[in-house]
Amino acid sequence: MVGAGSCGGGSGGCVEPLWLTIANRMKDTTRTVATSRTKVPNFIASNISDVPPRMRIPHPCEETTLVQKRVPTTESNYSVCVGQKTPDEYARLLDESRRRESWLRASNEITAALLAGNGSDLELITSHARKVAGAPLAAIAVADEAHPGTLVFHVVEGAEHLTGTSITIEGTASGLVFASGEALLIDNYGDAAATFQGDSGSVAPSDLKGLGSAAIVPLKAGTDVLGVLLLCRLRDEPLFGQSDLDLLENFAAHAALALQYAAARADQQRLVVLEDRDRIARDLHDLVIQRIFATGMALEAAASVIPTDPADATERIRHAVDDLDMTIQEIRTTVFALQHPPTESLRSLVLEAVEAAEPALGFKVSVRFRGPVDTSVPGEAGEHMLPVLREALSNVARHARATTVAIEVTAGDELSLRVTDNGVGIPQGGRRSGLSNMAVRARRLRGTFTLTPANPGTALHWCVPLR
Repeated sequence: MVGAGSCGGGSGGCVEPLWLTIANRMKDTTRTVATSRTKVPNFIASNISDVPPRMRIPHPCEETTLVQKRVPTTESNYSVCVGQKTPDEYARLLDESRRRESWLRASNEITAALLAGNGSDLELITSHARKVAGAPLAAIAVADEAHPGTLVFHVVEGAEHLTGTSITIEGTASGLVFASGEALLIDNYGDAAATFQGDSGSVAPSDLKGLGSAAIVPLKAGTDVLGVLLLCRLRDEPLFGQSDLDLLENFAAHAALALQYAAARADQQRLVVLEDRDRIARDLHDLVIQRIFATGMALEAAASVIPTDPADATERIRHAVDDLDMTIQEIRTTVFALQHPPTESLRSLVLEAVEAAEPALGFKVSVRFRGPVDTSVPGEAGEHMLPVLREALSNVARHARATTVAIEVTAGDELSLRVTDNGVGIPQGGRRSGLSNMAVRARRLRGTFTLTPANPGTALHWCVPLR
């Protein structure tokens, strides 16, 4: 049973809180909400069975007539809603709901547009805000990196000729919002702007004199203020209210987050491009430059035998031309990133790389395989190991002055490549780009790369985990 105490003080006096007595346990399938015609404050009680039997509800100075009504129920918990709104209140609530829905729709639209990269980011935000608010003027100001302590209006819709106008952060309304991160309502922006601008030592544009109510909110993502959003109405138009400011501030927060996310994604895309360029440069060095160098040495060898054995020289030149054709194909493949998994086994590819390097070395290379090289090594590991092997053999041919080279490829829990020569060792002060590329390839696969003296010669060890 719900009962109402008396309200003292009359209709115009101070209204005392009511005491409502609530019966929790009722065996009947219906419950009485009100048993007499009386005046009680508007209230909503939910989950009544969970509250104490006697509950105090403040009287909100707004009364509604209750009539007896029986509510059927079969559950232990139920809700009682008492009260009704006046037509004006319903109209106000409906208007707020529609405005909130419009701002939410605008937030969703700009988020989708910003992430899709459609149009200028700040112009999208400005145009949506101006449209939803029905404001004659909308603008966004951001920090001027070239002039610290100033803001520049990047976009001004409704007074486009003011685009690019600079103001100081100190002594201006927009600067105050930018510095504090707090939203601001101004009843007469034309007069206030002139006052603020006067404080800053600048003169407000004459176009601002006809402006009335203004709402200025920060484009704030977390603790970072990316700029300020300004909406202005004319002097004879309705003022912006607190609810307008709250909706605009929420819209600006969503827009700032979308801006920040879009900027982060653009940075990520630029990083991908840079990494791709780095990969192309590395592949050109590993796959192309070494082959061109080997071809050049083969041509020098052919030139030396032309007087004594023209037929042999002709055959060597023919092989060099074939190698150049293959190099052109490698360049095309690298530039256009047409990477296809090799159809040959890793063992055969290693032997082909060794065979291609032997003319430049001038001797046969010893190669040994351990473990399931052809079955347990994933394609990515093999694709990184082969350029390392070619680079190592090219370095021996150019710098080591070696007479023997031993290669060992081991597959197990790790893929291991060892290249050992008996040359003069690592030269001092030489270029290290090839060695750096080997180390980068190892790190990409969480592996290691070492180059140590072998007494005599050099020992290279390149190793990456397979499990």
